[in-house]
Amino acid sequence: MFQPVDSAPVSSSFDASSIDDRTDEELDALPFGVVCLDDEGIVLRYNLYESRFARLDRNAVLGRDFFREVARCTRTPEFEGRFRAFVEDRGRTPVERFPYLFDFAFGTQEVSIELVRAREARRNYLLVDRVHVAPPRPSFPREKLAAAQQELAPGEEQKGVRRDEAERRVVQAPYTFLAAFRATCDRLAPESWPLFAGEWGVQWGRRLAIELEAYALERAAASLGDLSMRRAGDAICDHLRGLGLGSPSFDYDFAADGVIALHVERSALAEAVRKTRRSEGELACHLLAGCAGSVLSSLAHRRLVGREVACVAAGAERCTHVIVANERRAIVDQALAAGERGFDAIRAALRASPSVPRST
Repeated sequence: MFQPVDSAPVSSSFDASSIDDRTDEELDALPFGVVCLDDEGIVLRYNLYESRFARLDRNAVLGRDFFREVARCTRTPEFEGRFRAFVEDRGRTPVERFPYLFDFAFGTQEVSIELVRAREARRNYLLVDRVHVAPPRPSFPREKLAAAQQELAPGEEQKGVRRDEAERRVVQAPYTFLAAFRATCDRLAPESWPLFAGEWGVQWGRRLAIELEAYALERAAASLGDLSMRRAGDAICDHLRGLGLGSPSFDYDFAADGVIALHVERSALAEAVRKTRRSEGELACHLLAGCAGSVLSSLAHRRLVGREVACVAAGAERCTHVIVANERRAIVDQALAAGERGFDAIRAALRASPSVPRST
């Protein structure tokens, strides 16, 4: 059975001194912004969280002067002045913290900045924690606003680049694209789909958690951790529905038994497979299962895993996924391997294992 990697969120007791040792992929999983500057202020690294909240594509930012081209609102003694003094200090003060306001055309963001000096390189990290977001300040000079995506990369639309209202690059693809992708996987590595799609979902879910953080701050004036599981679940469903993947809904009625259900009507993944292959008992939507488990892990601050237990591609009326605590994963996997299908059957298997805690 598919074994996903650990999708638990980064601890709040993050060791800032280790930031330079992390890969770009690890930086993208962090629940706060990361900007790496050389001693002159040129952007060397820029993580997904910062890209989302600043509404700037990473490729448009790398190699640019942070203070003069990217974040003009930081050209002040309170920010750039601190940075220059920090660089001159040459690491004698390895960390410095201060509050600031980032001003964009689309709004103002109250942030907490942590300046960190890399141990063995001429690199300096800005760790950016969003505290509050608000509408634009009318009195703030427009020439000092942080750059917009179209300023850094003009004429993108004529070059085949599409962006949504938050300046995220998007690609429109018909569901036949999914069918072709799955058919190729079946042809070249027919046993790999559950592993590949499930892990893809886990990785996607980590990034989707950043979108939810933006949703919480921009629409609910709260951090992601302050949202109830139900409200966060509604946000997840709204996002997936907006992508055209189907109509999902969470069922929390059996949370006391240690299981949450995710039902999906008209799953694009399942319908794409159904058009090309009719293997009896096939489960096709592992991508959504992995994504749901990964996102809820970020919300619950513990590792949860998702498994598909019923699928339209296998003849079910709708696709159903279960999300359980990691220590209960083996129970679900064993039931699926034994041919059990459907939410009721998997819930019965979980209830029959009293030695395992029944709480997510």
